[in-house]
Amino acid sequence: MDEQQQQRVNEAAEQFTSALVESFRAVSARGEAAQEQSAQLTQDFFNRVLNNLRAQAEDTRQMTQQLAEQQQRQADAAQTLTRESVDIYMNFMDSMFSYWQGASQTAEGAAEPAPITSTPSTAESTIRSQSSDQVLPLENYDKLNANEITDRIEKLDAQDIERLREYETRNKNRRSVLERMDARISAASEA
Repeated sequence: MDEQQQQRVNEAAEQFTSALVESFRAVSARGEAAQEQSAQLTQDFFNRVLNNLRAQAEDTRQMTQQLAEQQQRQADAAQTLTRESVDIYMNFMDSMFSYWQGASQTAEGAAEPAPITSTPSTAESTIRSQSSDQVLPLENYDKLNANEITDRIEKLDAQDIERLREYETRNKNRRSVLERMDARISAASEA
């Protein structure tokens, strides 16, 4: 082979090598770009999944909180309803007991003649009632019903409630009123 042919073969080999290197570079660049794009897509996918999970967790937390608040309101309403029902029932029982007590006292009074000098007149009873009301910490105590008394004793101290309790025991002796007074006295002594 002469020199010219050798030179052409060398040039062809160089061109072939150069073309081959360029092909490998192009394939390598495409592979690298595809890998970067795949990594970006994977990262975007996981970021979206995490964001969705966070949003669902927050929604679930808010819903749970709302349910807990609603359940507490229901429990409070049920407790209030129960308390009111018991108070009404106790007032009814107190009024029935007071009626029975008054009827039995009337029957006893009719059966036993009382000495004229020991029976106070209506005016004396009114004066005694008014004077006892003036000594008591609640005005017109004898005219208040059980609910009114239990509402008003909340503002009194233990000593005043004890005075009212003694008076209630000697007079109408309503169980619901006495129980509420005992609870208030106990609460005041614990404080």
